[in-house]
Amino acid sequence: MGKKKKQVGETSEDRGNHKKVEDKSPNSYDNDTLAFISMAQELKDEGNKFFQKRDAEGALVKYEKALKLLPRNHVDVSYLRSNMAACYMQMGLGEYPRAIRECNLALEVSPKYSKALMKRARCHEALNRLDLALKDLSAVLKIEPNNIMALEVLGKVKHALEDRGLIVNDTEIELPPDYVEPPALPLEKVVKQKTHKKKRNKEKVKASD
Repeated sequence: MGKKKKQVGETSEDRGNHKKVEDKSPNSYDNDTLAFISMAQELKDEGNKFFQKRDAEGALVKYEKALKLLPRNHVDVSYLRSNMAACYMQMGLGEYPRAIRECNLALEVSPKYSKALMKRARCHEALNRLDLALKDLSAVLKIEPNNIMALEVLGKVKHALEDRGLIVNDTEIELPPDYVEPPALPLEKVVKQKTHKKKRNKEKVKASD
């Protein structure tokens, strides 16, 4: 039998990626779609380079362009959405709600994508939504029981909940009979508090210098 013809613009690495995708989808992609997937891969790689240089906005532009080229349920959609969440997290606490949205979209495509779950948990923890953080951390540890970051953040979340008078058994929260839920802080106040803490920490470091 003759060798299988290589698609124009397709590398051996791309072909490997396509095979994995085809194994997961009921219908194989046509040649035009495969070409778009290859272009999206190149854009994703360019976006990763921007992100490594801490240029979150430049990375977002590349990731968004890549998304437009991919089929809606392609596995790379979840990777791109998760990467976009990381960009928003890099941009600061005020962008964490947008990071959560990107994680949600990633998990719609790949519900057990632990990196997206972990990023969302860290966002919830930073925004003081500890019950939601606990839920995501529990999901991560069901998939990866030895995930060091998840275990570390889980310890912090449990400690914070216990400081509020809540009882945490494994990943379940129990309310004492006399527990009163404290009023939720608006996002602006959460951001101000976090920023104020960072400033105080910097002042302490300068004083020690």
